[in-house]
Amino acid sequence: MDRTTDTAKDEGPLTGLILWLTRAVISRPGVTLTFSIALAVISLGITVRFLTFKTDRSDLIDSNAEFHQRWLRFEELFGDDSDVVVVVEGDAEADVKQAMDRIGKRLEAEPDYFSRVLYKVDPSSLQTRALQYLTPADLEKANARLEMYGPILAGHWSRAGLESYCRRLANYIKDTSDRGAGPELAGAISQSEALISSLAGFLQNPQNFTSPWPEVVSQSAFPQAGNLEPRYQLTPSGKMGFVLALPRVGADNFSGNSKSLKKLDQILAESRLEFPRVRLGATGIPVLEAEEMARSQYDMTASSLISTIGVALIMLAGFRGFRHPIISMLMLAVGFAWTMGFITLSVGHLNILSVSFAAILIGLGVDYSIHYLTHYVELRRAGHSLEDSLITTVKEVGTGSVTAAISTSLSFFSATFTNFLGVSELGIIAGGGILLCALATLTVLPAMIVVSDKNLKTKQVPSPFEGVLLRKVINRCPRLVTCLALLLVFGVGLQAFEWKDGWITSKVKYDYNLLNLQAQGLEAVDLQERIFDESNGSLLFAVSIADSPENARLLKEKFLELPTVSRVEDLASYLPAYPASETGLLVQAIHARLSGLSELPREYPQLNPLTLGQGLESLYQTLKTRTEPAAQTAAATLNSVLNMIEQLSLEQQMQVFGGYQQGLLMSLHRQFQMLASISDPRPISPQDFPEALRSRFVSRTGEWLVRVYPSSQIWDEVPLRNFVEDVRKVDPEATGTPLQNFEAAGQMQESYMVASLYALAAILLVLLMDGLQLGPMLVSLISPLIAVGLWFMLARNSGVELKPVWLLGLYVAVSFTVAGIFDLSSVRNTFVAMLPPALGLLLVFGIMAIAGIELNPANLIVLPLIMGIGVDEGVLVIHDYRSQKGRYSVGASTINSVTLTSVTSIIGFGSMMIASHRGLVSLSVVLTLGVVTCLFISLVMLPAMLTWLSLSRRSKEETPSDQQDQDEEALVVPMIATHPISSAA
Repeated sequence: MDRTTDTAKDEGPLTGLILWLTRAVISRPGVTLTFSIALAVISLGITVRFLTFKTDRSDLIDSNAEFHQRWLRFEELFGDDSDVVVVVEGDAEADVKQAMDRIGKRLEAEPDYFSRVLYKVDPSSLQTRALQYLTPADLEKANARLEMYGPILAGHWSRAGLESYCRRLANYIKDTSDRGAGPELAGAISQSEALISSLAGFLQNPQNFTSPWPEVVSQSAFPQAGNLEPRYQLTPSGKMGFVLALPRVGADNFSGNSKSLKKLDQILAESRLEFPRVRLGATGIPVLEAEEMARSQYDMTASSLISTIGVALIMLAGFRGFRHPIISMLMLAVGFAWTMGFITLSVGHLNILSVSFAAILIGLGVDYSIHYLTHYVELRRAGHSLEDSLITTVKEVGTGSVTAAISTSLSFFSATFTNFLGVSELGIIAGGGILLCALATLTVLPAMIVVSDKNLKTKQVPSPFEGVLLRKVINRCPRLVTCLALLLVFGVGLQAFEWKDGWITSKVKYDYNLLNLQAQGLEAVDLQERIFDESNGSLLFAVSIADSPENARLLKEKFLELPTVSRVEDLASYLPAYPASETGLLVQAIHARLSGLSELPREYPQLNPLTLGQGLESLYQTLKTRTEPAAQTAAATLNSVLNMIEQLSLEQQMQVFGGYQQGLLMSLHRQFQMLASISDPRPISPQDFPEALRSRFVSRTGEWLVRVYPSSQIWDEVPLRNFVEDVRKVDPEATGTPLQNFEAAGQMQESYMVASLYALAAILLVLLMDGLQLGPMLVSLISPLIAVGLWFMLARNSGVELKPVWLLGLYVAVSFTVAGIFDLSSVRNTFVAMLPPALGLLLVFGIMAIAGIELNPANLIVLPLIMGIGVDEGVLVIHDYRSQKGRYSVGASTINSVTLTSVTSIIGFGSMMIASHRGLVSLSVVLTLGVVTCLFISLVMLPAMLTWLSLSRRSKEETPSDQQDQDEEALVVPMIATHPISSAA
């Protein structure tokens, strides 16, 4: 076997550029380090001065997205609706209300920290204008009845006496009967029946007077009367109450700290001492996010510390010394500082998703220095000089490392083509960081090696891990190892799929429930569950915007008809159903009639027994002649009353009739007073409601908000989808947190999938270019543009909508077809290099299906990450394969670097498993699985497959005995040892 390098390929433009840079660094290491450190310091200074933090989840969404535009309009009109919800629980409703009053007033007393405090709705001040809630028809009837009472309202209370009332009823019955006015006749008979029944009851018990007067306005005419009573925000049982408040001061970093929330904690702590019989807690979006960020910050800090120590220990063990691991970590620190400056200049901020780039850089950025150092150490141990070792390292692994860095960074940069802003920004940051770490590997690392190793003797160079046993098995049984590995990959990987309803479907499901990502035991999460159990409702709601209170009420009626809606809240329901333009004059007329209401005379009209008896007799005779059942019943009752009165003495009769008449006059007067007290004609407007309530439902420009609450928990996909679809049937422009969650989740999934496809295309093209000569490479890259252009023109002329992914797929396919004509081996090597990420992902999904692990918004990022990790290792092995002639045997430095990079990534990603935040744990588990599976493919299956394939390329000059000798030699010494020792050694 010959391990000489293919000069034609190694001396390409990229290799030449890297060699020139390396020679410049070697000749001036001090200048290089000074410039690099100065640039790092400047980068950190720019970062401290200008880098900002965006902690709002909405910052992850593209502001141009249609659904987000609706949300932004809602926020512009009504402000932030992310209320803190203080939950008060107790066994007695009175205790709950008392605590709510106290906490609500405490929050109102802190205007610098809280606004729009709401714990009860008290529209009782509107009672004086209750007549405005009547329909115009009811108001007209009330006016007509008051007109009948005109003389009495003018002060002629004798018209309301018992004798006068009896005579007027008798005459009215006759008159309506003669006119054939059926409804009026029935009303007169009903009034007579009420009077006689009241008089009979009074005779039985003078203490039990019942007013016989017909209501001027019936109580049934006030359908919204209950809305004017004070109402606390309580569950139906009265054992749980809610105090809402909007924090004025949000978190300004990722620690979850907020001055408003700290003040709330203080108020709740004091209130717990004041109200020991109730239980107090806080939840709502601000609290959930704050607890999530605080716990995530703690978890990330702890895992970063563990991963840093773990990576350092692994590198110490891998390099069997302190010198080179320390150099590697210092180089990573410089690359990290450069990345911070790049972030500040390119993006300007970090969000709650892109802040995770640190873990990505620790896991991936150090890989390039490991590849570099393992090869350098191997050369030094073989006797090469310092300068020759650095130059040869660049020739043999420099191009591969740069190719891997470019492909990995492009896989992240491709995320910028997605619609999800959080993923797009993470792609820019991570992609740029990886390139800068690769640049630091080619500049800072060799400069530090020159400074630290200039006096290092060959015997002082540590002996790294070489994987002798693994190489021995692969070299002896490549076919068996390949077949067993393939059997394992497909045996496990196919467990991720199942045949269902005539289709192949994935067993790995996607979990939409964001609560399942929260840390277990968080008070805010537990309160969410208890609120739903107690009230059978959700704190999340959709919002619909109407241009008038009438339309708001119409929307409410339609929403309440939906099966997925439990209740609807709006302010329009507290307003009169009819505008002042229709009721104002009628209310003013009633108010005018009652404004001159006279006082009752001190002495009531004297009763004349004779004329009173005649009046009662006249009513009796009138009713007796009627055939209506009600009239006959009333006549019979009145006859019994008259018989009872005849048995009384004259004095007793006068006493009874006097007492009853007094009650008769006072009850009518009280009815007039009641009407007068609710006849204030000033129109009711939103300004009559508390600001905390009004600002939630009415914008400054006159739009009206309707809140729609789901009938079930909507954290899971199916109920959320059903709720969103139902709401949009009524209002396609509806928005709100549930709809934002639904759209953002879908956009995030689509963005990761699109980013993965773009990343795959970019990686394939970079790998293809890496294996082609300049001429074929240019032809392979330019000629597909013709095919793509023709397809685009044909599709546009035929009206077919083309997606960019389709055009990119066509471009890649044509590129590979053209490249295969010039150099089929390069195409083959490209696909072989993709085996670690492709088969690694297949293994990951198979293991996830077997273990019941689900995808979720936290771990979905593994697709581009695992692709980048696997490609790095695949490229390294392919470059090792291409650097050899004859039968391939994986190099010791390749074994060492792949093992170290993978194990350090496993330590880095696996350290997050200690987190209590379930989202981070799920991300850690899946990433760790991905690294392990890619390591298996890169270290076992891929070298075995390449060894098997290389059997056909043995040099014809080799004899079997020579080949056996070389194979045996390859098992015990590093492969690079077959190079001729440089004369500089």
